[in-house]
Amino acid sequence: LEPANKHPSAPTSDPMAALKEDELLLEAFNMQNPVNRKLKVSKLGDALRSIGKRLANDDIDELKKQATGEFNGGLTFDDFKKYAEKASKLEKTEEEIEKGFKVFANRESGKIEISKLKYALMNLGDKLEDKQVEAFFKAAGIDESKDKHVDYKRFMSTLKLAE
Repeated sequence: LEPANKHPSAPTSDPMAALKEDELLLEAFNMQNPVNRKLKVSKLGDALRSIGKRLANDDIDELKKQATGEFNGGLTFDDFKKYAEKASKLEKTEEEIEKGFKVFANRESGKIEISKLKYALMNLGDKLEDKQVEAFFKAAGIDESKDKHVDYKRFMSTLKLAE
């Protein structure tokens, strides 16, 4: 996870940095295959997550609802940039994410029981499907057939490297 000030759409006074941010946003916009230069509102969440926005599904749904009311025919690139800025204000901080995972860590050992972590990922908050959890664990180097626990700090470190 990177600091909030390194996210695209964070205000900057450096013209070169602003240009790079625009290029990243344009790439994310174009990856969603806009029709007639307009991004479908249904693809807004995917586009925002592709630029590293850490948003809950409820936040994505709210942004889509706002965009549907405001831009029923789809979002232009400039509209998308505005929504990227809105997303920056809603996204979860590294501390909030870490606090959420810390709940599952054993206070004495600092380890998270894999089965409890999997249950939480599939049943609480933004629910993941089994295949998503498997991919998540694989990326984090967790082998459910061998590992019963994962070190909390190692797990958080892996999450940070994955971004």
